[in-house]
Amino acid sequence: MKKRLYSIVFMFALTFVFAAAVSAVKSYNEERIQTNQQVKLQRIILMVLGVPVHEKAPNQEVVRVYQRRVRSMDVKGRTLYVGYAEDGRSITGYAFAVGGSGFWGPVYGMVSVDPEASRILGLAFYRHSETPGLGARITEPWFVKQFAGLPLFPIEGDKKIFYLKPAGPGKGANELDAITGATGTSRAVEAFLNRDLDRFLRETWNSVKRG
Repeated sequence: MKKRLYSIVFMFALTFVFAAAVSAVKSYNEERIQTNQQVKLQRIILMVLGVPVHEKAPNQEVVRVYQRRVRSMDVKGRTLYVGYAEDGRSITGYAFAVGGSGFWGPVYGMVSVDPEASRILGLAFYRHSETPGLGARITEPWFVKQFAGLPLFPIEGDKKIFYLKPAGPGKGANELDAITGATGTSRAVEAFLNRDLDRFLRETWNSVKRG
């Protein structure tokens, strides 16, 4: 009887130890994953705001620069990331999340505008399900860099802030190169980015100007 009781207690204790160990490892990994995701987002925000951080900089360095150069504020339910110069007083730009349905799934990105919200400073897409070599090219430097300096204005009628057209010469100032062979992704990006920029100008920016 004692031997059987000992076996039961032993198995219970062993199970408890293993369960606790698994739980601790899971908790540690989840916390680490969340931290990495947070730092990844901070890198994206710093990048579109034009704040220099080396792409191989350790997480601690990214967090340090982010805390010194970026502050967040809530405006009408939208999180706005305010970029500051080295002096910590002069505003250099505003960043906010953009995104919508791509050709194969949701696309997530971040865009920044200058202090007067008159032009785009930077754009980055960091999560998507688009086809490698085709729609996935929205993350390539040549595609996102062409948005830098794009003039901003509220959409009126059938006009758009920008259009994505087949690559080639003779395009207007607000006509940018679409991705060859990825018409669906190009149309999706054109649609949701125009929508999000217009919402920012009409809703968020008006609240920021009013203080």
